[in-house]
Amino acid sequence: MLPPVFGVVFDGLAYGMLLFLLSVGQSVTLGMMNFINLAHCSFAMLGGYVTTSLMSRYGVPFFATLPCAFIAAAATSVVFERTLFHRLYRASELDQVLLTIGIVFISVAVAAYVFGTDQQPLQLPAYLRSSLTFMGIRFEVYRLILIGLALLITFVLVLGLEYTRFGARVRAAVDNQRMARGLGISIRRLRSPT
Repeated sequence: MLPPVFGVVFDGLAYGMLLFLLSVGQSVTLGMMNFINLAHCSFAMLGGYVTTSLMSRYGVPFFATLPCAFIAAAATSVVFERTLFHRLYRASELDQVLLTIGIVFISVAVAAYVFGTDQQPLQLPAYLRSSLTFMGIRFEVYRLILIGLALLITFVLVLGLEYTRFGARVRAAVDNQRMARGLGISIRRLRSPT
């Protein structure tokens, strides 16, 4: 029988993994692309609203909504990169912060106007609401999946950035853009998905 503190530690780990999943794109953007994008939370919010809307209004299953949420956030981020962000790659950090904070304020206002300020209902499938009991401690299946997914994404990111040709190009572009261009690496292409 484990003491109750292990349940609290598990819940804290699951919450930390959720924050990690929300911030990993921010970390890559800030660290690898040298661009201060504080509007990353707006893209996560868009994905969340797409998921809740598809589930509650159209009855789409939870796991089917996840690719839709990803596509919506990715498409929106490409539009923002092509229209706004690329103009500020060489701008000062203050300009980047002001633009992206402005995007955050606008996105919050748009979300409040479209969806209201009430909490959006989200009914997880029964198999994700279930829990497993181990040595007297209940572990929710949804949180176990969240932890596993965060670990998988970490593993894929490390492999992709450290051990692939694409990762080597990204690291070269971050370390020395002029040299990377001289080697034929397209910096613009690395910064955007298309």
